[in-house]
Amino acid sequence: MLYYKKMSAQVKKVLSPLKPVSAVVRSNSALLTTLLFVIIAFSMLPLKLVMRSNVQKTVMDRVNMVLTTSVGQVLLFLLFVCLYMNADVENMVLLLYVLWLTNNQ
Repeated sequence: MLYYKKMSAQVKKVLSPLKPVSAVVRSNSALLTTLLFVIIAFSMLPLKLVMRSNVQKTVMDRVNMVLTTSVGQVLLFLLFVCLYMNADVENMVLLLYVLWLTNNQ
């Protein structure tokens, strides 16, 4: 138990420079939830039945291309760490699902 408390303090010390970024993420949590939800909902729309072209695949490929760049990967890492710091489990799960969707379309 003592080791856990000591480790937690060390993690908090390492993550302390991210507190301003974490505060921005916390204040925009509702917007992030909406954005992630829109991406997930878009990927589930039955557009293949209505349109001849696969718009969903095109859009999700574009999202995947942006997220897999070096800058995108760093930003995703920072976002995930900030969500962890804020204990924002809802957005963490939505983010992981969006990442899964973009890689599996």
